[in-house]
Amino acid sequence: MAVDDVYQPTTMWEMVATTRWGRYTTEVAENAVLAAAEIAGAPASALEVGCEGGRWSRMLSNMGWALTCTDIDAESLAVCQRRVPTANCIQVSPSATTLPCAARSASLLLCVEVFPVMDSAWFAKEANRVLAEDGVLVGVTLNRTSVRGMFVRVKQYLTGSSQFYNSSYSQWRRRMESAGFTITFQRGYCWFPFTRSSNSTLAPFFIGIERWLGLDRLPALSPWVVFIARKTSRSVD
Repeated sequence: MAVDDVYQPTTMWEMVATTRWGRYTTEVAENAVLAAAEIAGAPASALEVGCEGGRWSRMLSNMGWALTCTDIDAESLAVCQRRVPTANCIQVSPSATTLPCAARSASLLLCVEVFPVMDSAWFAKEANRVLAEDGVLVGVTLNRTSVRGMFVRVKQYLTGSSQFYNSSYSQWRRRMESAGFTITFQRGYCWFPFTRSSNSTLAPFFIGIERWLGLDRLPALSPWVVFIARKTSRSVD
């Protein structure tokens, strides 16, 4: 067995995923990716945007999917390439406004916690372009109308930043529907004020409270929303 056959956290976000809060957010995303792969049907071609070290691409490759993986960071992309030798790994520019794939070439598209891309004006139409008919998109979006979103917006205003929480969930959903997608699954999460790297011993308690209150069923108010969308038509220009 090769060394990389035994998965070890290597990149920054993989290390974050080993914390108490990180394990929670990772579990939510993993369940959505697996569900999306099942909806997409027999393994075919998949594109992961912002693959970092290739956690999800490696999982899908082991299921028989042929991966194209993109990232802006060369070192992370190299880790992904070692873990998924059969993948087509492509380094992209942070300012890119297109996806490096042919039209209708992918059955499954991942954009998990790549918030600048998901929140961009160009991504929805590009996702439609690269996905085959009835192709599936799975990802995570941020919601500016959540309490966390409002807090971050104030903080960004004071620091002159505007990187995150730029759209409400309803605005984002309308953009996706206009681009030819139907949202088939949505789940809200990350309600409580832990950072992505928090290893607080209180995290499991608040995760339990979130689930007990059924806050995952309130995507319009949730800070983060994980979703699965199906391409049902061509985008509306």
